[in-house]
Amino acid sequence: MQRIAIVGAGVSGLSHAWFLKKQLPESEISIFYSGKVGGNIATETHDNCLLEPGPDSYLDRTGLFNQMVDDLGLREKLLFEEKRSAKRYILKDGYMVKAPTGPMGLFLTSLIFFPEKIRMFLAMGKKFSLWPTITFFDAARNVLGISAAEYLASPFARGVYGSEAEDLEFSSLYPELFEKISQAAKLKLALKEFSKENREYWQKELGDVKFQKGIYNFQGGLITWAQALEEKLKAAGVNFIADKISRISQDETRKPVLSSKAKPYGSFDRVIFTVGSADLAYIFREHDKELSKRVVEMKYAPINVVYSAWNPKEFSVAGYGFLVPRKERAAILGTIFASNVFKGRSPADRFLTKTMVSGASDVFKDDDLSSLAEESLCRILRSRAKPLWSKVYRHTPGIPQYAPGHREWRRDVLALAAKHEGVHFTGWNFSGVGMANQLEAAYRFSKTMTK
Repeated sequence: MQRIAIVGAGVSGLSHAWFLKKQLPESEISIFYSGKVGGNIATETHDNCLLEPGPDSYLDRTGLFNQMVDDLGLREKLLFEEKRSAKRYILKDGYMVKAPTGPMGLFLTSLIFFPEKIRMFLAMGKKFSLWPTITFFDAARNVLGISAAEYLASPFARGVYGSEAEDLEFSSLYPELFEKISQAAKLKLALKEFSKENREYWQKELGDVKFQKGIYNFQGGLITWAQALEEKLKAAGVNFIADKISRISQDETRKPVLSSKAKPYGSFDRVIFTVGSADLAYIFREHDKELSKRVVEMKYAPINVVYSAWNPKEFSVAGYGFLVPRKERAAILGTIFASNVFKGRSPADRFLTKTMVSGASDVFKDDDLSSLAEESLCRILRSRAKPLWSKVYRHTPGIPQYAPGHREWRRDVLALAAKHEGVHFTGWNFSGVGMANQLEAAYRFSKTMTK
């Protein structure tokens, strides 16, 4: 029987415990955590509105999430995005322009200059050699053209990663796609092979899972998912230990040994770390000073969130929301029209918005951030309405920033970790920042444990 420790109880930690218990039902699994179970999931209610200050949906692209939902018995509580939220927008010249979906959308959109649309079509038949540290912005510009970089790559990077496209490394964001583009004779073949391999892998692993590709949440918010995972894992015998691990060492057989400031927890066959870089550096500060020094070099993009409720008679907009390219020089990254996305997010007499603002959390006061969000929204939507209330949330250190050099940093840190028998690093510093990345990485790791 294997004794396994998981440090961290966010989406990554819970997912690793879930899939490992399914693969190794006889194993003894313990999850160590400080704070709360669910990590960045921070569902709460205010004025009969349901708020998601952290992640607000799950994008299921493989069916893995839907399979877990069924295993957890949550199908009746699952929500799929509303049809009224189908349209996404990107700000251009101060106006919201519908974001393109599919090849025809790219051809028809006013976001991209017509000559560059021709360039994009011709690019499908060309080979591209991208250097490993190329930024997301430069990759888009070199392959698709400057307007695609400014009005597609830029808002996408800001909305998903909370960073500028110029500050993100393409090969770290999309490592498999980067390899395909580098190896294939034509861009079209690279995209085709990338899509085919992913589709075939998950079909082989999951079988014929019936699901809709798109974004999901639950009645009661994403915390419903985290709580169900915790409940099921406890019922399966997984130990949840509310204690912060502060030190790692080795026993005489080279197995990792964990301890907190309060007590030792003995040795484990496998320790899976899903916590942030500061925690990792502290835990390894004595055991491996080189690793501790290297891992703390990870950069983050701090994000502030402003939820606002409006009188729908004065302020109400159709669609999912909009993203703001850097070129527009607006003070916000974008806004989600939360009332439109999932049922039950606000009562009929409230229209709920979630606005993202980048920057260090100590630069602005709450009132400053609320005013900044209000002024930006009213200017963009040509409205003079005033919010009924606003709530500010600060995410520090923020979202991991896969800056140029991250690929090399990740390789070096994982190589140093591999020197310690039974130690595995994962989580959004290493496996991608999205919840889908965490779930899929946990599944793939669990499969390696049975080989």
